[in-house]
Amino acid sequence: MFKIIFPSSILALSIFSSCNFSKGVKKDLNTGLSTAYNGFAIDDIYLASEGQKLSNNTVAMGSKINITVTGVENFVEKNGKVYPGCTIILTDKAGKEILNLADAFSEMADGTTAAEAKTLQASLNTGSPMAVGETYHLNVRFFDKNKKESEIVANISLLMK
Repeated sequence: MFKIIFPSSILALSIFSSCNFSKGVKKDLNTGLSTAYNGFAIDDIYLASEGQKLSNNTVAMGSKINITVTGVENFVEKNGKVYPGCTIILTDKAGKEILNLADAFSEMADGTTAAEAKTLQASLNTGSPMAVGETYHLNVRFFDKNKKESEIVANISLLMK
């Protein structure tokens, strides 16, 4: 009986491990960065400024912040290239749009390699019309231009200091 069950267990394990299905959610309890992803596999996602991971959501006015995703896999390749996209939307506490970039990666019209797309980064320079003491909502969506349903959506509230 053991010999019959064991091979079928290995078959089932190999069938499940060969799938490229990736879906999940992550929440950074320190910064409040909330992430949902579908179609991609990722290792990590975090809020950073000046090349350093941030430990909270308070951001200095005039600084450049990034939402960085590492270990991104499962892009659809065409002719050895992948085509990532990135939408960045910033709103104030009333929901009024301050910034809406439909595709922050538009300069990658000719694509990039899958190895280079393993790390994706959305950047935001803080400043006018933002105001110190106010809270803003940042929404970033990374996506595959060859498979639009594959996406990584990150949301965070930022407090300007």
